Amino acid sequence: MPQYRFKDKVAVITGGARNQGLSHARLLASHGGHVVIADVSDDAGSEAAEQLRSDGLSVRFHHLDVSDPGDWRSLMDSVRDTEGRLDALVNNAAILGKADFADCSLEEWNTVLAVNLTGTFLGIQHAVPLMRQGGGGSIINISSVIGNLGTTFNAAYSVSKAAVQMITRVAAINFAPEIRVNTIVPGGIDTDMLRALPDDIRIARLATYPLQRAGTVEEVSHAVLYLASDESGFTTGSEVRVDGGALAGVARAKS
Repeated sequence: MPQYRFKDKVAVITGGARNQGLSHARLLASHGGHVVIADVSDDAGSEAAEQLRSDGLSVRFHHLDVSDPGDWRSLMDSVRDTEGRLDALVNNAAILGKADFADCSLEEWNTVLAVNLTGTFLGIQHAVPLMRQGGGGSIINISSVIGNLGTTFNAAYSVSKAAVQMITRVAAINFAPEIRVNTIVPGGIDTDMLRALPDDIRIARLATYPLQRAGTVEEVSHAVLYLASDESGFTTGSEVRVDGGALAGVARAKS
């Protein structure tokens, strides 16, 4: 008999239609969970949910613009009416931005922070009441090593991901003991975001990672499963790094 680590629990995953979010949805559902993929892309979200259902998993789609409080209210109402409870929220939705600090327009700055930071804030704020009704839950915010290191590019993204780590700590203190709030800090994960970087930047960055390779979305998903499950019951306000050692220090590139 397989050991299910999320059996009969309910999770919402923002940005769940592709890449890391889709991987998180698949793993939580494969461990017996009921998963709601919440995404701004209706076509991609519906297709992802249908794909996972065809594999025998309990997954549905609900439209969500994470920067819209009305969308969050609609989503939580839907989860309350359909699943009856909420055990885990994965704040995964994010956008990258392109400009360095000097060239970042106010429009790009506001757009990136609206999704990456305000979206996380709204998710926590709207999920907490439903989680409390069910006796508690786990909120998992996805940050990035770029929030720790800073860069000469993607200024708004770097700042937003640093702020996600702080909002996690603040929320963990505010909503304990019923609700745990943690951050996952991925780095060098093989997703569209990594592949969108200029080749020279991507190759040079991975060469400095102690593990000397890109990570997989599944490796991040296993950290999500741990934090969503009861196994992490004494873990809150923490950062779990899935970064190939990037934040441990700079490794010498191997020939």
